[in-house]
Amino acid sequence: MHTPGNGATASTFRAMRHRNFRLWFFGQLTSLVGTWMQTIAQNWLVYQLTGSARDLGLVNFVGAIPLVPLTLYAGAIADRFEKRRVIFWCQAAMMVLAFLLAALCWTGAVRLWHVLLLAFLLGAVQALDTPARQAFVVELVGKEDLSNAIALNSGVFHGARVLGPAAAGILVATSGVAGAFFVNGVSFLAVLFGLFLMDVAFIRRTDGGHASAKDLLGGVRYLRKERLPRAVVVLISLSALLAMPYHVLIPIYAKEILGRGAEGYGVLMSAAGIGAVLGSLYSASSRVGLRKGAAVTTGSLVFPFLLLAFAFCTNYSAAILLLIAVGFAFVLQNAPANSLLQELVPDHLRGRVMAIYVSLFLGMLRVGSLLLGGLAEITSAPTALAALSVAGLLVGLGVRFRYPELRRAG
Repeated sequence: MHTPGNGATASTFRAMRHRNFRLWFFGQLTSLVGTWMQTIAQNWLVYQLTGSARDLGLVNFVGAIPLVPLTLYAGAIADRFEKRRVIFWCQAAMMVLAFLLAALCWTGAVRLWHVLLLAFLLGAVQALDTPARQAFVVELVGKEDLSNAIALNSGVFHGARVLGPAAAGILVATSGVAGAFFVNGVSFLAVLFGLFLMDVAFIRRTDGGHASAKDLLGGVRYLRKERLPRAVVVLISLSALLAMPYHVLIPIYAKEILGRGAEGYGVLMSAAGIGAVLGSLYSASSRVGLRKGAAVTTGSLVFPFLLLAFAFCTNYSAAILLLIAVGFAFVLQNAPANSLLQELVPDHLRGRVMAIYVSLFLGMLRVGSLLLGGLAEITSAPTALAALSVAGLLVGLGVRFRYPELRRAG
């Protein structure tokens, strides 16, 4: 363990004083860049194989199917077993799936059903991996640095969202989709080595052997009973349904409304990613850490309001600035919410509650993407985005008045 430094920079990056977290941070950064590369390359592969937008949607949907049936089991596994081992074997399984997809592409044997099957298996492994990863952070840094560590983790995710697609474009152009899948497989080694090199003596093991860890519905009962954690889960789930799927319409905005091509689309997506990285750094500061509830409720109003402004934007430069602000507000809402929920939940229930939180978030995001796309098909992209943004604003206001204690939490 290292002594914390002084100044604003040291405060913003204070979780980095923990050696185990540093190993986790850089391992995740490397691996997530690879994951974004695979996402882009997989979409390109499916389009090459079938030329069908429906099949693109189908592959993404298939990956979400295992989430619901595995959620409760995944949370119980995260609470019952050593999280470091659960994550290690899940990451190793994802590495094997990436190498298998690379091999199928290199040999020319790949077919759509291969991609669908591997997407389903990857979704199943991610359903087991994600709750364990969410609940593992507190074991690396303790509750005193948890909010900072979660914000930095958010920065890693969104930083990879900027770097991964750009790297995928270069790799796909030079070595084909197989190269991107192979590099993603290699990137998992960074996480595996990081987990292997961790000092087990400094892992703050939560009560994984608690007898109640066998109770699959423990997290559900806890959320039904406790108002404040329930408020966080309700707010983020509804935001995922109504506001967060905005990215599915960005290609339409780039081409049809702003008159740009693929390059313009990339710039718009990168703008949101840059804003999210800036939001993560701001959320990592001690100022936000001291008032997480206020940050969550403020972000839940600012985020859909900015999307409403973007919905009617017809100027390319203004759209870039608005998406930077949208990315910032997205993290201002979500990073403190994640941290607050983990601080509120007892150690022996954290895996099961986070499993519910993550599965609702991801599930609502997929449903919201279908809802937004369908509404845009019937009306128009600006009308659909504006309608869901207004709905998101109403949800933020409703939660603000229904759960006044949320604003004071943290």
